[in-house]
Amino acid sequence: MKSEIGALGGSDDAAIDEAARLLDEEEKDLWRQLRRKRDFEVRLVEKRSQTEELEKKRMGPRIAQAEVLASLEVLTQEMEFVKSQQRELEHDLAVLKESNRLLQPAFQVAPQVGAQPNQPRTKDALAEERAHMESLQAQQEQIEQLRKHIESLHMEKQSLQQQQEALFQKQRSAEQDQNRLLGSIQDDRNLLNEVRAERIKLLEERASLEKQMAVIVTAHEGAVEDRSRWSPHRRAVPASEKVAQSLYKLPGSSGGVRGHVPQDAPLPQSAWFASVPLQPQDQRSHWTSFEKDAMSSPSFGGQKTLQTT
Repeated sequence: MKSEIGALGGSDDAAIDEAARLLDEEEKDLWRQLRRKRDFEVRLVEKRSQTEELEKKRMGPRIAQAEVLASLEVLTQEMEFVKSQQRELEHDLAVLKESNRLLQPAFQVAPQVGAQPNQPRTKDALAEERAHMESLQAQQEQIEQLRKHIESLHMEKQSLQQQQEALFQKQRSAEQDQNRLLGSIQDDRNLLNEVRAERIKLLEERASLEKQMAVIVTAHEGAVEDRSRWSPHRRAVPASEKVAQSLYKLPGSSGGVRGHVPQDAPLPQSAWFASVPLQPQDQRSHWTSFEKDAMSSPSFGGQKTLQTT
């Protein structure tokens, strides 16, 4: 029996040591997972800062693109206006050329003798024609200037288009960088979720191990109590307790609780007193000595002495 109890205690101690070792390993693994989580959180903060920087860099090309588009729209409107002015001037020039062609034969009059009355009229026509030619020349110069301005606008438009293409390329590259960064952030987030799930699993396993350890410790304590209870060297009950139990034990009581009482009668009228013949009580010499009667009283566990007459 002792060997079985010792083997049981040794197996319980080994199980407790094994559970403690597993708990230490789980705790170390949990701390390692927590360190990995901190590293991932630091990386996540860095990735967020990089994302914010890329957003700021992307906002710059967007603003520049909006400004370029606005200036391009203004230049397009100006170019349309200049083209309309050019068409009007070309139409006016064509009308003037046609009128000059029609009026030119009238001014080619041969000089005649005695043509004095027509001379002032011819001078006025020449002056008018000269003024008209000067106006046409001025318009031609204005048309040339407008053409140069249109060419400069066209070149500026081409340069703006090239800048727009470069900005579009930068925007596409920024979007690609952003997509890659978002993908890496999503991967880190998934990894953090896996770490969190693993941590929850470890905590659940730790709780189950603690519960098993509590059960093992409880079983071990119960086994120790059983060994102490069934041991031949258990503590003996002192004689004073036995004396007290025998002295203060009432008739019909069991374990400090009285049994069924059919009639609540005084102690002198009970069956115990009825079974004992009555004897004359000793005459008390004085009223202060109750020790003898108290020790012989049934309520203190004593026995009634029978005296023969």
